[in-house]
Amino acid sequence: MELHLLWQRVTVGAETCERCGDTGASVRLAEQSLRKALAPRGIAVRLEEKALPPFAVAESNRVFLNGRALEDWLGAEVGMSHCQSCCDLLGAATDCRTLRLDGREHEALPEALIVRAGLLAADEMEKRTGRT
Repeated sequence: MELHLLWQRVTVGAETCERCGDTGASVRLAEQSLRKALAPRGIAVRLEEKALPPFAVAESNRVFLNGRALEDWLGAEVGMSHCQSCCDLLGAATDCRTLRLDGREHEALPEALIVRAGLLAADEMEKRTGRT
């Protein structure tokens, strides 16, 4: 079995905004944490990084686990807020995605939330295959 992580963010050239860069660092740490946690359960982890064009800001800074958005796994609310880093990157006033969960608003997705969603996705995989 394999847990598929997908991280997507807007890029201009090889650059992305600070929020997305911070989320990227968290995704890579979460990938390693999930590999360690899920290896004994026979679940591999694969991370895919997807660059989006500048007009796709509404889809940027998102993580999917087995095709399902992190916010759906966790029951989080999606919002938008001003992102100066994106403004600088894109050359226009830009609002970026945020995530509200447990009374906190996250501009960048923290490793702990990605791991939490990954464990939920792994549990679902095992239930579907009867390996619980």
